[in-house]
Amino acid sequence: MSTARRPLRAVVVGAGLMGRWHADAVVRAGGRIAAFVDVSAQRARAQARAYPGALALDGLESALAAAPADVVHVCTPTDTHERLVRQALQAGCHVLVEKPLAPDPAVTEGLLRLADSRQLLLCPVHQFLFQPGVLRLETALQGLGPVRHIDTVACSAGAEETDDDTRDRIAAEILPHPLSLFVRLLSPGIARIPWHVARPIPGELCATAEFRGASLGILISTRGRPTANTLHLIAERGSACVDLFHGFCVVERAGVSRTRKILHPFSSSAMSFFIALFNLTRRTLHWELAYPGLRELISRFYAAILDGAPAPITPHEALAVATARHAFLSGRRGTAP
Repeated sequence: MSTARRPLRAVVVGAGLMGRWHADAVVRAGGRIAAFVDVSAQRARAQARAYPGALALDGLESALAAAPADVVHVCTPTDTHERLVRQALQAGCHVLVEKPLAPDPAVTEGLLRLADSRQLLLCPVHQFLFQPGVLRLETALQGLGPVRHIDTVACSAGAEETDDDTRDRIAAEILPHPLSLFVRLLSPGIARIPWHVARPIPGELCATAEFRGASLGILISTRGRPTANTLHLIAERGSACVDLFHGFCVVERAGVSRTRKILHPFSSSAMSFFIALFNLTRRTLHWELAYPGLRELISRFYAAILDGAPAPITPHEALAVATARHAFLSGRRGTAP
Protein backbone atom coordinates (compact mmCIF):
# COMPACT_ATOMS: atom_id res chain seq x y z
CA MET A 1 0.00 0.00 0.00
CA SER A 2 1.34 3.45 -0.89
CA THR A 3 2.28 5.73 2.04
CA ALA A 4 2.56 8.86 -0.11
CA ARG A 5 0.89 11.89 1.40
CA ARG A 6 -1.06 14.57 -0.43
CA PRO A 7 1.01 17.73 -0.97
CA LEU A 8 0.03 20.55 1.34
CA ARG A 9 -1.84 23.30 -0.50
CA ALA A 10 -0.72 26.87 0.15
CA VAL A 11 -2.24 30.31 -0.37
CA VAL A 12 0.35 33.09 -0.47
CA VAL A 13 -1.01 36.49 0.58
CA GLY A 14 1.19 39.22 -0.84
CA ALA A 15 2.56 38.75 -4.34
CA GLY A 16 5.65 40.89 -3.90
CA LEU A 17 9.27 39.87 -3.44
CA MET A 18 8.77 37.89 -0.22
CA GLY A 19 5.66 36.19 -1.60
CA ARG A 20 7.69 35.00 -4.57
CA TRP A 21 10.41 33.49 -2.37
CA HIS A 22 7.84 31.89 -0.07
CA ALA A 23 6.17 30.25 -3.07
CA ASP A 24 9.51 28.92 -4.33
CA ALA A 25 10.25 27.43 -0.90
CA VAL A 26 6.76 25.88 -0.68
CA VAL A 27 7.29 23.93 -3.90
CA ARG A 28 10.78 22.85 -2.83
CA ALA A 29 9.26 21.60 0.45
CA GLY A 30 6.86 19.41 -1.53
CA GLY A 31 3.83 21.72 -1.30
CA ARG A 32 1.59 23.12 -4.01
CA ILE A 33 0.58 26.73 -4.63
CA ALA A 34 -3.21 26.98 -4.67
CA ALA A 35 -3.48 30.76 -5.03
CA PHE A 36 -1.81 34.13 -4.79
CA VAL A 37 -3.70 36.97 -3.12
CA ASP A 38 -2.79 40.61 -3.66
CA VAL A 39 -4.52 43.98 -3.84
CA SER A 40 -2.89 44.28 -7.26
CA ALA A 41 -4.54 41.82 -9.64
CA GLN A 42 -1.63 42.27 -12.03
CA ARG A 43 0.95 41.23 -9.40
CA ALA A 44 -1.12 38.23 -8.35
CA ARG A 45 -1.53 37.05 -11.95
CA ALA A 46 2.17 37.52 -12.66
CA GLN A 47 3.13 35.26 -9.77
CA ALA A 48 0.38 32.70 -10.37
CA ARG A 49 1.51 32.14 -13.97
CA ALA A 50 4.64 30.42 -12.69
CA TYR A 51 2.63 27.75 -10.83
CA PRO A 52 0.27 25.51 -12.83
CA GLY A 53 -3.25 25.58 -11.47
CA ALA A 54 -2.63 28.51 -9.11
CA LEU A 55 -5.37 31.14 -8.93
CA ALA A 56 -4.90 34.90 -8.65
CA LEU A 57 -7.37 36.68 -6.37
CA ASP A 58 -7.69 39.96 -4.49
CA GLY A 59 -8.90 38.67 -1.10
CA LEU A 60 -8.06 35.83 1.28
CA GLU A 61 -11.69 34.92 1.89
CA SER A 62 -12.38 34.48 -1.82
CA ALA A 63 -9.13 32.56 -2.25
CA LEU A 64 -9.98 30.06 0.49
CA ALA A 65 -13.46 29.60 -0.96
CA ALA A 66 -12.14 29.03 -4.48
CA ALA A 67 -8.98 27.11 -3.64
CA PRO A 68 -9.10 25.06 -0.40
CA ALA A 69 -5.78 25.33 1.42
CA ASP A 70 -3.86 23.79 4.30
CA VAL A 71 -1.42 26.65 4.87
CA VAL A 72 -1.60 30.42 4.48
CA HIS A 73 1.60 32.46 4.05
CA VAL A 74 1.15 36.08 5.12
CA CYS A 75 3.66 38.30 3.30
CA THR A 76 1.96 41.68 3.71
CA PRO A 77 2.55 44.82 5.83
CA THR A 78 2.42 44.42 9.60
CA ASP A 79 -0.84 46.34 10.04
CA THR A 80 -2.67 43.65 8.01
CA HIS A 81 -1.31 40.67 9.94
CA GLU A 82 -3.88 40.38 12.72
CA ARG A 83 -6.86 40.38 10.35
CA LEU A 84 -5.30 37.95 7.87
CA VAL A 85 -3.90 35.54 10.46
CA ARG A 86 -7.20 35.44 12.36
CA GLN A 87 -9.10 34.85 9.10
CA ALA A 88 -6.77 32.02 8.08
CA LEU A 89 -6.93 30.33 11.49
CA GLN A 90 -10.71 30.56 11.61
CA ALA A 91 -10.77 28.88 8.20
CA GLY A 92 -8.77 25.97 9.63
CA CYS A 93 -5.39 26.80 8.03
CA HIS A 94 -1.93 26.70 9.52
CA VAL A 95 -0.18 30.07 9.17
CA LEU A 96 3.37 31.22 8.48
CA VAL A 97 3.61 35.00 8.81
CA GLU A 98 6.36 37.46 8.01
CA LYS A 99 7.95 39.34 10.91
CA PRO A 100 6.75 40.86 13.10
CA LEU A 101 3.96 38.39 13.67
CA ALA A 102 1.68 41.13 15.04
CA PRO A 103 2.03 44.79 16.09
CA ASP A 104 2.20 44.11 19.85
CA PRO A 105 2.50 41.26 22.38
CA ALA A 106 -1.19 41.26 23.35
CA VAL A 107 -2.30 40.65 19.77
CA THR A 108 0.50 38.11 19.30
CA GLU A 109 -0.59 36.17 22.38
CA GLY A 110 -4.24 36.26 21.31
CA LEU A 111 -3.41 34.84 17.89
CA LEU A 112 -1.18 32.14 19.37
CA ARG A 113 -4.00 31.14 21.75
CA LEU A 114 -6.46 31.01 18.86
CA ALA A 115 -4.10 28.75 16.90
CA ASP A 116 -3.64 26.47 19.92
CA SER A 117 -7.40 26.25 20.52
CA ARG A 118 -7.87 25.06 16.95
CA GLN A 119 -4.82 22.74 17.02
CA LEU A 120 -3.16 24.72 14.25
CA LEU A 121 0.43 25.89 13.88
CA LEU A 122 1.19 29.61 13.79
CA CYS A 123 4.80 30.57 13.17
CA PRO A 124 6.61 33.86 12.53
CA VAL A 125 9.26 34.01 9.77
CA HIS A 126 12.45 34.29 11.82
CA GLN A 127 14.45 32.60 9.08
CA PHE A 128 17.89 33.53 10.43
CA LEU A 129 17.46 30.77 13.03
CA PHE A 130 17.57 28.15 10.25
CA GLN A 131 20.60 29.32 8.33
CA PRO A 132 23.45 26.77 8.22
CA GLY A 133 25.72 29.26 10.03
CA VAL A 134 23.34 29.78 12.94
CA LEU A 135 22.64 26.04 13.17
CA ARG A 136 26.39 25.45 13.26
CA LEU A 137 26.78 28.06 16.00
CA GLU A 138 24.05 26.38 18.06
CA THR A 139 25.96 23.09 17.82
CA ALA A 140 29.29 24.73 18.69
CA LEU A 141 27.94 26.89 21.51
CA GLN A 142 28.35 24.41 24.34
CA GLY A 143 32.01 23.91 23.50
CA LEU A 144 32.68 27.64 23.46
CA GLY A 145 31.92 28.00 27.15
CA PRO A 146 30.03 30.79 28.93
CA VAL A 147 28.94 33.57 26.57
CA ARG A 148 30.30 36.99 27.47
CA HIS A 149 29.13 39.15 24.56
CA ILE A 150 26.87 39.00 21.52
CA ASP A 151 26.30 41.84 19.11
CA THR A 152 24.45 42.13 15.83
CA VAL A 153 24.89 44.73 13.11
CA ALA A 154 22.36 45.32 10.32
CA CYS A 155 23.00 48.00 7.72
CA SER A 156 20.05 47.91 5.33
CA ALA A 157 19.48 49.50 1.92
CA GLY A 158 15.74 48.88 2.16
CA ALA A 159 14.98 52.48 3.15
CA GLU A 160 16.70 54.29 0.29
CA GLU A 161 14.78 57.33 -0.96
CA THR A 162 12.15 57.11 1.79
CA ASP A 163 10.98 59.57 4.43
CA ASP A 164 11.93 59.56 8.12
CA ASP A 165 8.81 57.71 9.27
CA THR A 166 9.46 54.92 6.76
CA ARG A 167 13.07 54.63 7.91
CA ASP A 168 11.93 54.21 11.51
CA ARG A 169 9.34 51.63 10.48
CA ILE A 170 11.88 49.60 8.52
CA ALA A 171 14.33 49.66 11.44
CA ALA A 172 11.54 48.43 13.75
CA GLU A 173 10.68 45.64 11.33
CA ILE A 174 14.30 44.47 11.24
CA LEU A 175 14.38 44.25 15.05
CA PRO A 176 12.77 40.75 15.38
CA HIS A 177 15.78 39.25 13.59
CA PRO A 178 18.40 39.98 16.29
CA LEU A 179 15.89 39.45 19.09
CA SER A 180 14.94 36.01 17.75
CA LEU A 181 18.63 35.09 17.65
CA PHE A 182 19.14 36.18 21.26
CA VAL A 183 16.05 34.22 22.33
CA ARG A 184 17.24 31.06 20.55
CA LEU A 185 20.93 31.28 21.53
CA LEU A 186 20.44 32.47 25.11
CA SER A 187 16.90 32.18 26.50
CA PRO A 188 13.34 33.48 26.11
CA GLY A 189 14.19 35.29 29.34
CA ILE A 190 15.60 38.18 27.32
CA ALA A 191 12.00 39.39 27.09
CA ARG A 192 12.42 40.62 30.69
CA ILE A 193 15.56 42.71 30.32
CA PRO A 194 15.75 46.50 29.96
CA TRP A 195 17.55 47.93 26.93
CA HIS A 196 19.48 51.18 26.77
CA VAL A 197 18.36 52.50 23.40
CA ALA A 198 19.76 55.39 21.36
CA ARG A 199 18.00 56.72 18.28
CA PRO A 200 20.29 59.51 17.03
CA ILE A 201 18.34 60.16 13.82
CA PRO A 202 15.39 58.44 12.06
CA GLY A 203 16.26 54.97 10.81
CA GLU A 204 19.23 54.57 13.16
CA LEU A 205 18.96 52.47 16.29
CA CYS A 206 21.65 51.34 18.73
CA ALA A 207 21.03 49.47 21.98
CA THR A 208 22.85 47.60 24.72
CA ALA A 209 21.74 45.31 27.53
CA GLU A 210 23.03 42.74 30.02
CA PHE A 211 21.77 39.20 30.49
CA ARG A 212 23.16 36.51 32.79
CA GLY A 213 26.72 37.76 32.71
CA ALA A 214 26.74 38.61 28.99
CA SER A 215 26.58 41.99 27.31
CA LEU A 216 24.29 42.32 24.28
CA GLY A 217 24.38 44.85 21.48
CA ILE A 218 22.11 45.68 18.55
CA LEU A 219 22.88 48.18 15.81
CA ILE A 220 20.37 48.79 13.02
CA SER A 221 21.16 51.41 10.40
CA THR A 222 19.31 52.41 7.25
CA ARG A 223 22.17 54.69 6.18
CA GLY A 224 25.35 52.80 7.14
CA ARG A 225 27.35 51.39 4.23
CA PRO A 226 28.34 48.93 2.99
CA THR A 227 25.23 46.89 3.67
CA ALA A 228 25.87 44.17 6.24
CA ASN A 229 24.13 41.75 8.57
CA THR A 230 26.33 40.00 11.10
CA LEU A 231 26.33 38.39 14.51
CA HIS A 232 29.50 38.27 16.60
CA LEU A 233 29.62 36.08 19.71
CA ILE A 234 32.47 36.07 22.24
CA ALA A 235 32.70 33.29 24.81
CA GLU A 236 35.37 32.15 27.27
CA ARG A 237 36.69 29.30 25.10
CA GLY A 238 36.25 30.81 21.65
CA SER A 239 34.33 33.16 19.41
CA ALA A 240 32.10 32.99 16.36
CA CYS A 241 31.08 35.35 13.60
CA VAL A 242 27.97 34.67 11.51
CA ASP A 243 27.37 36.34 8.16
CA LEU A 244 23.58 36.57 8.19
CA PHE A 245 23.37 37.87 4.63
CA HIS A 246 24.99 34.72 3.30
CA GLY A 247 24.26 32.21 6.06
CA PHE A 248 27.70 30.97 7.10
CA CYS A 249 29.62 30.95 10.38
CA VAL A 250 33.30 31.08 11.30
CA VAL A 251 34.15 29.59 14.71
CA GLU A 252 37.54 30.21 16.33
CA ARG A 253 38.60 28.22 19.38
CA ALA A 254 40.55 29.59 22.33
CA GLY A 255 44.30 29.80 22.18
CA VAL A 256 46.80 32.31 23.54
CA SER A 257 50.36 32.61 22.25
CA ARG A 258 52.61 35.14 20.53
CA THR A 259 52.68 33.02 17.38
CA ARG A 260 48.89 32.72 17.28
CA LYS A 261 48.55 36.48 17.71
CA ILE A 262 50.91 37.13 14.79
CA LEU A 263 49.26 34.58 12.49
CA HIS A 264 45.67 35.30 13.48
CA PRO A 265 44.85 37.87 10.74
CA PHE A 266 46.03 35.41 8.09
CA SER A 267 44.46 32.26 9.55
CA SER A 268 41.17 34.03 10.25
CA SER A 269 41.00 35.49 6.74
CA ALA A 270 41.84 32.14 5.14
CA MET A 271 39.20 30.35 7.22
CA SER A 272 36.56 32.96 6.33
CA PHE A 273 37.47 32.76 2.64
CA PHE A 274 37.15 28.97 2.36
CA ILE A 275 33.96 28.78 4.45
CA ALA A 276 32.40 31.60 2.42
CA LEU A 277 33.43 29.91 -0.84
CA PHE A 278 31.97 26.57 0.25
CA ASN A 279 28.75 28.29 1.35
CA LEU A 280 28.41 30.18 -1.94
CA THR A 281 28.97 26.97 -3.90
CA ARG A 282 26.35 25.15 -1.84
CA ARG A 283 23.79 27.93 -2.27
CA THR A 284 24.45 28.14 -6.02
CA LEU A 285 24.06 24.38 -6.49
CA HIS A 286 20.78 24.48 -4.56
CA TRP A 287 19.64 27.67 -6.32
CA GLU A 288 19.22 29.44 -2.97
CA LEU A 289 19.95 32.93 -4.24
CA ALA A 290 18.34 34.97 -1.46
CA TYR A 291 17.04 34.80 2.12
CA PRO A 292 19.13 31.89 3.43
CA GLY A 293 17.22 30.02 6.12
CA LEU A 294 13.77 30.71 4.66
CA ARG A 295 13.65 27.47 2.69
CA GLU A 296 14.75 25.43 5.72
CA LEU A 297 12.16 27.12 7.97
CA ILE A 298 9.33 26.46 5.51
CA SER A 299 10.48 22.86 5.00
CA ARG A 300 10.48 22.27 8.77
CA PHE A 301 7.09 23.99 9.15
CA TYR A 302 5.53 21.77 6.49
CA ALA A 303 7.11 18.65 8.00
CA ALA A 304 5.70 19.64 11.41
CA ILE A 305 2.19 19.94 9.94
CA LEU A 306 2.41 16.54 8.27
CA ASP A 307 3.91 14.83 11.32
CA GLY A 308 1.70 16.51 13.92
CA ALA A 309 4.81 18.00 15.54
CA PRO A 310 5.33 21.40 17.20
CA ALA A 311 6.18 24.41 15.03
CA PRO A 312 9.92 25.02 14.44
CA ILE A 313 9.54 28.28 16.37
CA THR A 314 7.58 27.63 19.54
CA PRO A 315 4.77 29.91 20.75
CA HIS A 316 6.94 30.68 23.80
CA GLU A 317 9.76 31.92 21.56
CA ALA A 318 7.41 33.87 19.30
CA LEU A 319 5.83 35.64 22.28
CA ALA A 320 9.22 36.33 23.86
CA VAL A 321 10.38 38.10 20.68
CA ALA A 322 7.14 40.10 20.47
CA THR A 323 7.41 41.11 24.14
CA ALA A 324 11.08 42.10 23.85
CA ARG A 325 10.43 44.10 20.67
CA HIS A 326 7.55 46.00 22.25
CA ALA A 327 9.56 46.82 25.38
CA PHE A 328 12.53 47.80 23.24
CA LEU A 329 10.55 50.21 21.05
CA SER A 330 8.45 51.64 23.86
CA GLY A 331 11.43 52.21 26.13
CA ARG A 332 9.83 50.21 28.94
CA ARG A 333 11.10 47.17 30.79
CA GLY A 334 9.65 43.95 29.35
CA THR A 335 7.85 41.23 31.26
CA ALA A 336 8.30 37.50 31.01
CA PRO A 337 5.99 35.78 28.50
